[in-house]
Amino acid sequence: MSSVFRTRPIRRRTALVGLSAGAVAGLAACSNSGDGKNNGKASGKGGHAQSSSAPSEKSSEWTSAEASLIDMTEATLNPEAEGKTVTTPRFAKARNLTQATEVVRNRLLREAHWDDTDKVDIKASILAAAQNVVGVAVLGSLGTSEANVPCTIWYDARKKQSFAPTALIEAAKWGDFAKAVHDAAAEAKLDPSAVDHALIEKSAPYGNGPAMAFNPDGELVLAFRAGAAGSDPARLVIDAEAFLSDLGKLAKDASVTPAQFTGEPSEELEHFTPKRHVAKPIDSPNRPSDGSENQSSAASDGGGADATQGQSDSTEVPEPTPGGAVRPSTAIGYDVFLEHCVALTYDDGPGARTPELLDVYKKAKAATTFFEMGNSIKEHRKTTLMVAAAGFELGNHSVTHPDLKRKSRERVEKEVNENSDLLAEVTGFEPLLFRPPYGSHNETVDEIVASRGMAIVQWDVDTLDWKTKDTAKTITAAVEGAEKYTEPIALMHDIHDATVDAAEQILSQLNDAGYIPVTVSELTLNTGGLEAGHAYCSGTGKKQNGFNCKG
Repeated sequence: MSSVFRTRPIRRRTALVGLSAGAVAGLAACSNSGDGKNNGKASGKGGHAQSSSAPSEKSSEWTSAEASLIDMTEATLNPEAEGKTVTTPRFAKARNLTQATEVVRNRLLREAHWDDTDKVDIKASILAAAQNVVGVAVLGSLGTSEANVPCTIWYDARKKQSFAPTALIEAAKWGDFAKAVHDAAAEAKLDPSAVDHALIEKSAPYGNGPAMAFNPDGELVLAFRAGAAGSDPARLVIDAEAFLSDLGKLAKDASVTPAQFTGEPSEELEHFTPKRHVAKPIDSPNRPSDGSENQSSAASDGGGADATQGQSDSTEVPEPTPGGAVRPSTAIGYDVFLEHCVALTYDDGPGARTPELLDVYKKAKAATTFFEMGNSIKEHRKTTLMVAAAGFELGNHSVTHPDLKRKSRERVEKEVNENSDLLAEVTGFEPLLFRPPYGSHNETVDEIVASRGMAIVQWDVDTLDWKTKDTAKTITAAVEGAEKYTEPIALMHDIHDATVDAAEQILSQLNDAGYIPVTVSELTLNTGGLEAGHAYCSGTGKKQNGFNCKG
């Protein structure tokens, strides 16, 4: 391969504006000129002081923190993926933030794949850093030279959890915030109704919800993707001080006055405790809220302790409405308590027909995770890169598929490390997930897998496709398994013809039943995510017991 992945420190970056002057022209309260003052604050111009002679106008640029404040490395898509330039950070001391960043990146890549977008540029910058919080911008330029899909992620180190930008706003104050945004849209001659509707959608890239971050003066800048508030991307600047949640206030301070992020928060707070029972929508730590449920932290900044979950006077989750007082979900992507999600996974590939499988998922606009084997990758290298470039998740499945529990430490290291290195060489992305052949592992395997930063992903739905090699039986097993289990992970193999033939009907029937096929990382992100060296058989919103699924 012409490009070999190397983990390296991230170079210092300037703020990624992502929107040209033309994109924000006409916004009455916004400009890219800054306010003429710096006062030691983080700058929206890459850390440089603004000229004191500049006019006093609100800046629509986000802040930028120095990369040296955080222990990071870069992952860059192999440039052999024609037309795609993709680089995103990984965080040594914030695994959930790494997971969130890659979930957003892969969704952007899938969106481009679904729409046959040839030119793709995805890059990231650090918006804010401090002891308790990190802000990340991921900007997608899909089919254009300008960033038309801006995304922001906010990581609360106290909870070890990443949140959508809606978590910056106090739930009880969402109605006032929504009115302020509506009024600003009208003043800027945007369509206030379109802005009202976008404000309660999933945050980009999953919907039209705006990315949110702060400018150097601490004002909140909302960035709307193309088509959300008009045909072009647009930004609004809001004085949101009165509406900020606890996380929002920390994020603002970390934006204006960035500091070192060490991974050691000032305190530890419980975001979520997995349930033993089948979780209900009201159990979601990220649920929509108007702030009225017992003043719980879940209603304020995107998550609270188990003691507050499900303790509302009402068991119904309020529905956000345009311009209304209900803050939408603070989850990134899918809230598995509010939406029926299933992670369909494929082992042992890539196979000769894996490209056909990708086409089926493209047609359905669905996601999946592939656990690829080294020997198969060597035979179908281009397919592995195709999988990564199309935004599907890739995991390590060893080189030769041995029972690792019965092998020496040296052999386990060879199987695990060589395949992670191979996946990184071929795609540019080192895997975060590992599936042991036959699901067989022990403490030695776990230790080696953890040393490479990977979580162990098992399954609770075994379609037995490898045994039956029967399309109809595989369809039935996958669909019935999804309906039977909570946050299920289903096992299949893309090296079998019958399995590839089953995919279209599996996706169709799941769609008819109201299920959303997601990646393993999407399934688990918003309820703590996956920890390196731990094993999981289902999503993390469910209590898991036993060595194979200790969670």
